[in-house]
Amino acid sequence: MNKSKKFSLLHFKSLVKRLTFVVFIGTIIVMTACSKDNDKDESEDNTEVFPSLKITNQNTDSRLITSVKLVGYEFNNLSIDVDDSQTFILDEGMSGGYSNINVTCSYKYGAYPVASKSIKVDFSNGKTTTITFKGCISFEGCSGFYLE
Repeated sequence: MNKSKKFSLLHFKSLVKRLTFVVFIGTIIVMTACSKDNDKDESEDNTEVFPSLKITNQNTDSRLITSVKLVGYEFNNLSIDVDDSQTFILDEGMSGGYSNINVTCSYKYGAYPVASKSIKVDFSNGKTTTITFKGCISFEGCSGFYLE
C-alpha cells in the first residue's frame, strides 16, 4: 500500500507540472495574439479617418507644380513634373469642413514667374480626392491651363 501512495503522489505531482506548463503556454499565446490584433485594428482605423489629396500633373508644356494650398495646409517647395503625381494625407483636420474647399496649385515653366490655378473640391474621410493639372499655352489651340 505504501508503494501505491508513492505512485499516486508522483503521478499527481507530474500531472500538476504538466497542467501548469500548459496553462502558462496558453496564457502567453492568448496575450500575444490579442495584442497583435489590437495593433492591427488601430493602424487600419488611422488610414480610414483622414482624407487625402492627390495632385497629378498632365499638362503638355512641361510646367512644374511647385506648391499646393488649401484651408489649413500649405505644401511648398514641390517639384511635381509632367506625368507625375503626389499624394498628401490631410491628418491635421479640415477646419473649413469637407465640402466646397478651394485648392490652389502654383506652377512654373523654367525661369518664368510662378502662376496658379484654383478649383473647389469635396473631401471624404478615408478617401482620396484627385486633382489633375492639364492644358497648354492658349495660342496652341487649347483653352490654357486648368485643374479638373
